Amino acid sequence: MAMNMKTLKDKVKEFSVSLPIMENREKGDFADIKGEIVTISDFDFMKDDGKEYVVFTIKEDTKNFYFGGQVLTDNMKSLENDGYAETVREEGLPVKFTTKKSKNKRDYTVVEFYPEA
Repeated sequence: MAMNMKTLKDKVKEFSVSLPIMENREKGDFADIKGEIVTISDFDFMKDDGKEYVVFTIKEDTKNFYFGGQVLTDNMKSLENDGYAETVREEGLPVKFTTKKSKNKRDYTVVEFYPEA
């Protein structure tokens, strides 16, 4: 085996789509946290078919990670780009997700930061 070759185990790990914040956690059910005030404690971004979306953890649940939709992804990307990522990780970011109906009768998720501020 060449000196720079990875082990088979290391190589196949590259195939799995995972982030460090997902390790030792399960995928949580987003419906379980809708309507609740939770605190985002960490986040990162995954790319799938060229589309980027946020993966986050919450202080209230140390066993799971959650996938965010487009609105939360855009919000968290903006916070990261403006230099607030470490503040979110250090202080936490209170958020509440609720479901609303559009004029077309479609459900969509509303993201409310600091819901009781």
